[in-house]
Amino acid sequence: MSLVPSVYYLRILPEIILAVFGLVIMLVAGPARHGSRARVCGWIAFVGSILALLSVLVQAANPGTAFNGMFRVDAFTTFLHVVLIAATAVIVLLAMDYLPQQKLERGEFYALLLFATIGMGFMVGSVELIMIFIGLEISSISTYILCGYRRHDGKSTESSLKYFLLGSFATAFFLYGIALLYGASGTTDLYAMAAQGFHISYGGISNAELVLAAAALMFIGLGFKMSVAPFQIWTPDVYEGAPALVTGFMSAGPKAAAFAVALRIFYVALHGSTGAWFWMVWAAAILSMCLGNLGALMQNNLKRMLAYSSIAQAGYVLVAFAALGQAGASAVLFYLAAYVAMNIGAFAIIAHFAHSEERYVNLHDYAGLGFKSPWLGFCLAVFLCSLIGVPLTGGFFGKLYVFQAALHSHLIGLTVIGLLNSALAAFYYLRVIVYMYMRPEEEPIAQSRSNAPLFVAVAACVLVTFWLGIFPSTALAHALKGAQQLLH
Repeated sequence: MSLVPSVYYLRILPEIILAVFGLVIMLVAGPARHGSRARVCGWIAFVGSILALLSVLVQAANPGTAFNGMFRVDAFTTFLHVVLIAATAVIVLLAMDYLPQQKLERGEFYALLLFATIGMGFMVGSVELIMIFIGLEISSISTYILCGYRRHDGKSTESSLKYFLLGSFATAFFLYGIALLYGASGTTDLYAMAAQGFHISYGGISNAELVLAAAALMFIGLGFKMSVAPFQIWTPDVYEGAPALVTGFMSAGPKAAAFAVALRIFYVALHGSTGAWFWMVWAAAILSMCLGNLGALMQNNLKRMLAYSSIAQAGYVLVAFAALGQAGASAVLFYLAAYVAMNIGAFAIIAHFAHSEERYVNLHDYAGLGFKSPWLGFCLAVFLCSLIGVPLTGGFFGKLYVFQAALHSHLIGLTVIGLLNSALAAFYYLRVIVYMYMRPEEEPIAQSRSNAPLFVAVAACVLVTFWLGIFPSTALAHALKGAQQLLH
């Protein structure tokens, strides 16, 4: 008789599949370090990602907790597993074109992607602080290595080193937060803390100060991962130095997982102390939107522009976060799903146009590309329109639900600032489209041949972007169910 019930394994089946395929790739990657054989590792990773994505159905059919209540399968976990594993599958497909182009074709790239996704899976499903910390570290260590994947490039190495050093500081803050919260509650289980109810009254109860300090420290740690101001200073340099495809992955997966952890901690464990952390989130939302958009306005390098843009986008998510309740949590989930699709799609096309060693990533390099490469030009325009929030795209309903949730919570000032920032952001996104379709080509750039994996990956991102913009009700219903089960 097994000491561990078999249903526990079903509840972490996606992580088990990803781990098995990651280890297989590590075994295959040895003799397939260079050349076309490394592509085999890509297909193994893709099959593993698809099987993990399908296994989410098995996971969802077996809701409940596992391993002494440390891991919880509910609609919230399922929603984020689908988003994160689908994002990984798309990145794996894109890497099959990108890595040979950049002369980086090595099998371990795919294994690191799968291991990072395992960490993110544990982050979104764990309801115990130590497990969350372990998931965070598994994801972070893989991402640090991926940032420096172009080993012979100084910028890539600098990017990895900066991300590692600042990430270590952020982890330390998060860990101190865990220690203080444990000291205040005597448990690391988030739902056990919720049952205690921390009603902060600034001196009203003995552990109030500890809880307040823990909330601040954990927000700093997670704020770094979410790239929200004032903890965003690393973002432009790291995004610029990392390989473009890794940047796309970082801007979507780890960020979405960090927001999921923040929802579990602040909405569940610290629900009773909302008054203590609300204004911290409120101020970070305004700072992120304003600093992100103003920074993006001044950029000519598209990777840096999207880096600042990602800070602003995190600010919009914080607007929904500050709205609290079911409406706020569901708006966060829907926005994350739309953001992952449109941002990965945009970075995929930038990575493709950039050529070897990413020489063509400035705005003037995009002059005339809309006519020279009509399909990819159209797709990039769709993703940029979605980031603006144009109707019929996922970004439109994402922002609509965010601001609707904020208005429902009477956050009028935050909503007005968010709307003004959305209008400001339209300028730099539209500027790229103007260059693609209204400016003559300055320097002829030989285009790489678009291959099938790139076409499929970009088409999938476009379809999801339009699906969320034209038929948002299905995704919203799942987001609402996820939010409901998160709070109960």
